Amino acid sequence: MKTVITFAFVVAFLIKSEASELYLRIANSGQYSVTVVDQIHQNKSNIFKFSGLPSGVNTILVVNRFNNMVLYNGLLSMMPNERIVAEINAFGRFTILQKIQIQEVNWYTTTEYNPYGNNNPYPIPYPNNPYPGNQNPYFSGYVDDNTFNLFINSMRNESFDSNKVKMAKSYASKSSLTASQVAQVCKEFSFDSYRLEFAKSAYATCYDKNNYFLLKDAFQFSSNYNSLLDYIN
Repeated sequence: MKTVITFAFVVAFLIKSEASELYLRIANSGQYSVTVVDQIHQNKSNIFKFSGLPSGVNTILVVNRFNNMVLYNGLLSMMPNERIVAEINAFGRFTILQKIQIQEVNWYTTTEYNPYGNNNPYPIPYPNNPYPGNQNPYFSGYVDDNTFNLFINSMRNESFDSNKVKMAKSYASKSSLTASQVAQVCKEFSFDSYRLEFAKSAYATCYDKNNYFLLKDAFQFSSNYNSLLDYIN
């Protein structure tokens, strides 16, 4: 019996430790219904607070309550125990304003989490990961394989490279992909021109820039890889 109780406590702790939050503001007139994963919120202030969200890629749907027009329909990658503060403007543009590492104190209280005490080299809050490309232990590092595979599968639903590259550049700008993951994304494009465009864009936030040589085999023509090297240098 004691073993069962202990196991249940461990499971409950693990679930709680991955409770992320989204604070979302709709910067537009009107009233909206916002759905994040399986939670639906409605109010007149157009400021929405979601808690208890799972880490990984979460779906977000924003619909005007009066005419049922979709203002935004997209995906958001969240790290465990992370609060994301974001805004959606009148044109449906989703912008991350802030990312904050949090810790649950109990079921109704969260606090900003500082594992380094007064010697914390990574200020809280931190907007949009201020240390892209570095192995920042506070930011939790690169995108995990499960989350990355979800993104790849979503990307494959796009028929044209022009749409794929927009989606990939947007995702990479908000995530720390590894060089190997960047190379895998490049292989999803049909033409080197799009591979080069994405590889240049993703370099700024790459988790391990020193491994960018892994992209060499992703290009069909060596001249395009050389163009990437010239850009990096």
